[in-house]
Amino acid sequence: MSSTFNHKNLLYFALRNIMKFAKENLSDIKEDYEKAHRLIDEESKNDPPTEPFRSHYVARDVLNGALRKVKTLTEKLDPTTEAATTVRCIHANIIKDIAKITVFVEEPHGETLLKEALLLIETDRGKEPALNVHIEILNQLGIMSCNNSNFKDSEQHLNQAKDLYAEAKELLLEPLTMDDLFGTKDEVEKGKGLKLLESNHTLTLYYLAQVFGFLDNLADSARYCHMTLKRQLEYNEYEHVDWALNAVTLSQFYFPRNHLSQARHLLAAGTYMLNRYETEVIEKIANAEERAEKEETLRYRMADIGRCWAKYGLHILSASKERISTDDDDDHDDEAPKQPPISPVKKMERFVGFELAPYEDQVTDEFCLSFDDAKLVMLNSLSWLNKAKEYYTKETEASQYAKILQDVASLYKHLAFFEEDDGNECKLLKRSADPLEEIVDVLNATYYQTICREAWYELGLTYSNMLNIKLSQLEDLQSTDRPSPHALNKINNLCEKSIKNFKKFIKSYKISMETLELPGNVEADELQPIMYAFFHIGRLYYRIITPDKRLKLEHTENSLLFYGRFVACCQDERTKPLFREELSVCKEMISLLPLKIDKLKGEIAAA
Repeated sequence: MSSTFNHKNLLYFALRNIMKFAKENLSDIKEDYEKAHRLIDEESKNDPPTEPFRSHYVARDVLNGALRKVKTLTEKLDPTTEAATTVRCIHANIIKDIAKITVFVEEPHGETLLKEALLLIETDRGKEPALNVHIEILNQLGIMSCNNSNFKDSEQHLNQAKDLYAEAKELLLEPLTMDDLFGTKDEVEKGKGLKLLESNHTLTLYYLAQVFGFLDNLADSARYCHMTLKRQLEYNEYEHVDWALNAVTLSQFYFPRNHLSQARHLLAAGTYMLNRYETEVIEKIANAEERAEKEETLRYRMADIGRCWAKYGLHILSASKERISTDDDDDHDDEAPKQPPISPVKKMERFVGFELAPYEDQVTDEFCLSFDDAKLVMLNSLSWLNKAKEYYTKETEASQYAKILQDVASLYKHLAFFEEDDGNECKLLKRSADPLEEIVDVLNATYYQTICREAWYELGLTYSNMLNIKLSQLEDLQSTDRPSPHALNKINNLCEKSIKNFKKFIKSYKISMETLELPGNVEADELQPIMYAFFHIGRLYYRIITPDKRLKLEHTENSLLFYGRFVACCQDERTKPLFREELSVCKEMISLLPLKIDKLKGEIAAA
């Protein structure tokens, strides 16, 4: 009995001495750890531009010193004890932080260090002291692999982190923070480790969203983005502007797939959050300079959100137009209107606690069936674009201003489709042309070639569509009365405007108007619009109305030139399948036009 008592006492005193030794050493290690993080979090802000990583280098040296102390301490401990688990977790945390600094200062071997930390912590998988550091290491490996384009490895690491979180939640474990590891059980801050676990899991989901995006698994990427946004709200871990931008960016995944209610909800949430940024952040700032800086950020980001709202409206108009056109083509006038196809995406949960009705009620989440429906959508989008133009002005942001004008033009063009009155449709198309004309007037075509090309081409199409309406009206008029000189002049003016813009578009590719030979450096995706321009110009020259036979001959020869060039370009195997109908029309025209040219020449000679 006595020997047993003595043995237990000896064991007790031995353990107490080990823990005393451990705590004394942990105190030194904690001091080093906290010093390193002060250097990273505070001192680094004052590093000179010539030494941008100075504080990080010093912090790494301090952590390496702490690492040596941890290794010495580990040698004194029985690896199977609770104390050894604690020290291993501290050890892994320090290696992880050294790895993060190594990556930050753009040096190699960061991944090697993380894998060393991972191997060290695997011994304690599922234990409460190890949970947070284990997930943090896997998260870091996940984002590092993603940055190195090793997306499958990244997904594997992040899924392991996700599984660890799920196990912890299922078993109701109480994870610890680094501060908890340095203290006694009585010093553990209740709930802090669990809060860190939730924060780490939010990061896991955020990184998974990025990885799935790179893997072109956009549905899962969107799902994880939305989960991240919801968790950031739930745990109050968000920055207003970033959260708002992420929400509206996510909306642009949903509305092209015709998930309109989800897209509108995200746009409304982003707008609501930016307005909260004004009341919860900006209005509480006393410093005038800092406040002005935040107000500028608000104007900038609200302009971007306004443009996203406009894109949403444009999509509704475009998809509605396509739906109606498809119904007309299919001759299903007697059937109920069909909805545009909706791609399979899991239903998105709504954000809780947001008063979004004032934002969502501004615009529909359904497709348009009439002009009145379309007009409401168009006016909402136009209102947002006008607000965006207050920030993106032609003097300060010419290219962005031009893109806004392109969207304005598209709004009027789409609305014109729903207009049943020919005269009003033509007026709307003119309203569509005006912002495009402003673009080519404002921008230098050399520096903004792509935008100017798009504007010229769209102007050519717009004036051509207006011409079609005027010619239709002329045909109706000719059955009862002769067209007035004003009406004929209107038609010729539209022909000339359309030709002028199509030619500017073609010339921007260094194509000679005499030969129309395509240069060898024209890309495959550029061929189609160039050839359409040829086709339209051939048609437009033929539609100019003039009693002057010499002018008529000149226009007919030009028509033959452009039709002929179109047919010649269709010999290119890249384009032949794209223009079957147009090719048939052009072949017929180049067989008829020489006869018309000969006839005109004869009439001129006989005059």
